[in-house]
Amino acid sequence: MSLLTETSLVHCRAMASVAVVTTKQLDAVLCTMKLATSLSLEMEINEARIALQRDAEELSNIDSVVDSLQAEIEAIHVRMAVQQVKRRAVEIRILENKARISPARFLPTEILQQIFKSCLPDDRYVIPHILSAPLLLCQICRRWRDIALATPELWSSIDVHDWGVWTANFYTAMVDRWLAAARNRPLAVSVVCLQKWDWFRQYDPTQSGLFRLLTSHSAQIRDLHIQASRGYIDAFIASGSYAVKHILISVMPTSFLVNSGHPLALCTSNVTHVALCGKEALINLIPSATFPQITHLTLDRPGAELDFMKILLDFPALLELKIKLSLHRENLEIVNPSPNAMSLIKHQALEKLSIYLSEDAVQFGNVTPLARIFDSLSLPSFGELAFVALGPSREATIDEWLPDSVKVLFSGSSCSAKRLLYRNFKHPLDMISCREQLRILAIDLRVDNAGFGCHWYDIAS
Repeated sequence: MSLLTETSLVHCRAMASVAVVTTKQLDAVLCTMKLATSLSLEMEINEARIALQRDAEELSNIDSVVDSLQAEIEAIHVRMAVQQVKRRAVEIRILENKARISPARFLPTEILQQIFKSCLPDDRYVIPHILSAPLLLCQICRRWRDIALATPELWSSIDVHDWGVWTANFYTAMVDRWLAAARNRPLAVSVVCLQKWDWFRQYDPTQSGLFRLLTSHSAQIRDLHIQASRGYIDAFIASGSYAVKHILISVMPTSFLVNSGHPLALCTSNVTHVALCGKEALINLIPSATFPQITHLTLDRPGAELDFMKILLDFPALLELKIKLSLHRENLEIVNPSPNAMSLIKHQALEKLSIYLSEDAVQFGNVTPLARIFDSLSLPSFGELAFVALGPSREATIDEWLPDSVKVLFSGSSCSAKRLLYRNFKHPLDMISCREQLRILAIDLRVDNAGFGCHWYDIAS
């Protein structure tokens, strides 16, 4: 065996001996580590158990304190509730004692009545509402309720809605108490019956308790606004309307005509103010015998031409005329004067004329028919002319609306002060010059804006 071979063999034996020693040591180390790990884990578990027990005891103590505090809070709430009851009782006594020394308590009844009248809404016909006068005044105290109920002026105006046999009994009872409080005062009543009775023709609207209640007070009604079908209006007027002085009739359209060609049975010699609205609201609704006594007339009959001249001839006592005009065949809804009627027509009484124009009439209407009428009128008492555009579009200026014919119309007036009013129109380019030209003729020109939601057709006072 060579020297190199022997050397290699010795080296291999030595390496085998080292490997055996290292494995034993490794097993010993692993055993030691396993033991150490087991001891460490057991210690950690024991520490966690001790900590859980300690925290559980602390949490129990905290819950005990919280429960104690909660009990104290509930006890405080009970005591607070008792004090709140006492507080409210004291506040009530304070209010009662303040009321006993309040200056309003010592006001004379007459003064309180005047104050109550000033609390009424500005509406022409008062809508019953628990949060407004006069019903609100009855809820303050016993004295105020007694004074309000003893003041008939507070209850002399009312706006009611009649739904025929569907009208609630409590509503009818409220209106009954209201009218009873008015006693013998003249009444201003607005009756609206929006139910289209041609849909329910088997039901008679005049069989409702509210209808019978209202007509039982017809002798007191001086101011009447009735908006309903022609059949309802006929029945209401026929019940007795001899006391009516101001009447506004708004005829609702129906699918059938009832008595459309005959006047209403308006048995009164007092009527002076009349307003007619609706397609079926013909002038012949009013008996011709009353024409000479009518001083205020309002007409709004859409889709029908207006015979301006005939109106002035039929109503010789007319002081104020209000008409609404729309576009009809590219002209205003006015009947052209006949060639034989082109001579001056004199109306001694007319003082005020208001012409309300629909939006299409302002934009596209031909004013020639109206100009011809103005040129053929003589109005010695005439003092005011108003043009009012009802639509929001303000495309027309006042110099496009009869400036020359207006001057001719005013020239026949003997009034010392005259007024020309344009509402919702554009100002002319030279407003100052236009106003000065009219001022020479004693005409005061005014141009302003007005709202479009107003009930323009209402009767003037």
